[in-house]
Amino acid sequence: MCYQEALQENGCLDLLELQGASQHMSWKAASTDEVTFACYLANKLDIRVGWDPFHQALIASAPDATLAALACQVKLQLSIQIEGVMITAKCLKTELDSTMTILAGHRQHSNLLDGQTQNPGLP
Repeated sequence: MCYQEALQENGCLDLLELQGASQHMSWKAASTDEVTFACYLANKLDIRVGWDPFHQALIASAPDATLAALACQVKLQLSIQIEGVMITAKCLKTELDSTMTILAGHRQHSNLLDGQTQNPGLP
């Protein structure tokens, strides 16, 4: 279960609210997904964790390799141009050599991520 699903499942707007709601859960109920379980543990340790994984500043300053890995993790649908035609593709995986493999129709394509993967620089 992903971040947004954990919030919706528990009727919460953010992680701090989910941490508060998790104090009333059993270990078994909290362990149904890793986001809720992390909030449960944070509550038990009496710490507060505020994190917005899709904050604009984080995305704008993230290296391309990080964004590619996230795109693959959530199976992001991409709109790309191949031979002058816009098609929908799905990110499949990233490799250690800084390539991203996408599935476009029935064909797989590997694309080298730009130099930002080696040196993220400043946003």
